[in-house]
Formats: sequence, structure tokens, C-alpha cells
Amino acid sequence: MKKINVLISDFQFLTRAGLIHLISERDEFELVGVVDGAEELMTNVLTNHPDVLLMDYQSKDPVLQSLLGQVVKANATNVLIITNEDKREHIKPLIDMGIKGIVTKKCSQNEILNAIESVSKNSRFYCNRILDLLIDDSQDKAEDCEPTDLSPREYEVLQLITKGHKTAQIADELNVSVHTINSHRKNILKKLNLKSPTELIVYALETGLVKA
Repeated sequence: MKKINVLISDFQFLTRAGLIHLISERDEFELVGVVDGAEELMTNVLTNHPDVLLMDYQSKDPVLQSLLGQVVKANATNVLIITNEDKREHIKPLIDMGIKGIVTKKCSQNEILNAIESVSKNSRFYCNRILDLLIDDSQDKAEDCEPTDLSPREYEVLQLITKGHKTAQIADELNVSVHTINSHRKNILKKLNLKSPTELIVYALETGLVKA
């Protein structure tokens, strides 16, 4: 199985050391570089061609913001942000920029590893804390949204998914089989051109398609 090439960019020694240890201990990952200075980042991205750039981010650091913008514009890798930021006004610009993966430094080891795997496949991954920030603010979304061809039943399923209901719970509530709910879920993802439940939740809340 092909290993996932990971480049770490973190200017703080302790965090950087922890991430190096985390990646180095896993057989499915290959650490292709470590960046501890701003001037090295773009060179390493373009030279090492990582599947994932695991990058520390602080909204108050203009150098980091500029570097992140350059990386995204170059479209040379998939970016997974790891941050201490916990306010929506700091997270939303990252999503608007096109960042597909965001985790906090309070996340568990497994959550960070899952995030790396998802982002390497060009899928979205936002940890539970980040999703909470997005969901909490969803009440302010506009009533209108881009038209979709979801059926009324698919809208019901989507609403329950965004509330965190499991497949079996949704099946019980709608009095249908688990197989039927799985079929609805697959159809919704296909119609909205999304790849994962996480993408589905974020899309639905960000567009105002459903309310939390």
C-alpha cells in the first residue's frame, strides 16, 4: 500500500516534536520534511510534493496567513490545519479559502490521524470542535439557498444527519429500514457532489439548506 507523504510545518518546538513523533510511528505515513521557518515552506512543498501539508496556524500571525495563501494558490498539496483557534471568525476564512481539513491541538491522536488520511484523499475533515463552531452559528444563515433536486424524504434524512443522528436512529424515526437510509444518504451525497458525511454536514449548514 502506498504511504501517505506528510510535510510538517510548525514553528513551535514542542508541537513540532509531537507531530514528528506521531507521524514517524505510523507505518502508513512517510515524513518527507519538517519546516520550522517561513522561508522554507514553499520550497519544501514544491520539492517534496507531500500528499498532506500538516500546518500550524495562528490567525494573528500575518506571515502564516500569507504563507497559507501562497500554498493554497499553488494548489500543490492538500492542507490540514492544526490550530488553537476556537472562534468562528478565525475558522470561517480558512474554509472560504478552500482549506479542507482543520483540527485543533486538543484533538485526540486518532482524530488527527483520521484527518490526515481523509485530507490525503482530497476529502474534507473538520474535527468535532470545528463542526460545533459552524453549527452554533448556523441560525444566522439566509433562508434561501441554491436549488437542489433532493426529494422531501431526502431533506428529512439530511436534517436528521446534521443533528448528529445515527443511521439506525434515523431509520427508527422515519419508520424505514437501515438499508433505505443508507440509500438516501448515498443519493444525497451524489446529488450534492459531496464525498463524505462531514462534507455533507458542513455544506448543508453553510448554505442554509437545513437549520441546526
